[in-house]
Amino acid sequence: MTEPLIKFKHASLGYGKAAVLAGVDFEIAPQSFVGILGHNGSGKTTLLKTVLGLIPCLKGHFTSCGAQSGPPRFGYVPQKERLDPIYPLNAHDVVAMGAYRKFELFRRLRRSDGRDLAAHCLAECGAAHLARKAFSDLSGGQKQRVLIARALAAEPEVLALDEPLAGIDITTQKALLDLLGHLKEQRRLTVLMVSHRISAERGLFTHVIWCDEGEAVLGPADAMLSGEKLGEIFKTEL
Repeated sequence: MTEPLIKFKHASLGYGKAAVLAGVDFEIAPQSFVGILGHNGSGKTTLLKTVLGLIPCLKGHFTSCGAQSGPPRFGYVPQKERLDPIYPLNAHDVVAMGAYRKFELFRRLRRSDGRDLAAHCLAECGAAHLARKAFSDLSGGQKQRVLIARALAAEPEVLALDEPLAGIDITTQKALLDLLGHLKEQRRLTVLMVSHRISAERGLFTHVIWCDEGEAVLGPADAMLSGEKLGEIFKTEL
C-alpha cells in the first residue's frame, strides 16, 4: 500500500489565531494531480502555504513524507512573482536561482553545474530560446514557463502552483496545461495547483480539493466536478 505523501488530520489552517479552514482531514497520494478550487478568499492559498511549510498548522496534525523518508522536495510557482524590473535578470538567471535551492545551506554550487541545470530546465519547458531575454520583457505565458523551469531546478517531488493561468490567454493556458501534464508524467511528480477556473484543467486533475465555507474536502476529480457538486458549491443549477 502506497504511503500518503501529504496528510492532514483534524487540522485547522490560518494565520495567527484565526482559522481560515477547520476540520481538514484528507491524504494526498504520490503522483496525484490535485486541483485546489474555491471562491476568492475561501482558503486555497492558505492550504497551499501550509503544505509548503510557509505557515504552520494551527491545530491538529499535518505530515508530509517524500521518497527519502523526510519532507518532500517542493518546487513552488507563487501567485504573484515580483522581480525588480530594473534588476538585470535574464530568463536563465531566474531559473539558476532555483538551482541553488536544492543544495544545502552554505554549500557552493559550481557555476558550470548551475548553468547546465538551468539550461536543461528551460529546454524541458520549451523556453530554451528565452534564456538570454530579460525576464521583464517576456509575455505572461513566457514568464510562467520560466518560473516553472525555476521550480524544476530544485528537482522537486511536488510541484506547487498558485493560480498559474491567471491573466493568460486561452491558447497559452492550454499550452501550459499540456506542459504540466507532460512534466508530471516524465518526472513522476505530484502536482498541486490552485485555480479559480474549472473547465480547462478538469481533464488533468486526478483529484480536487474544494475550499468552501471554512472547509477543505478532497475527492476524485469526476465526483468533485460533477454537475451536482458544482451546483452545491455555487448554489445554482448548472
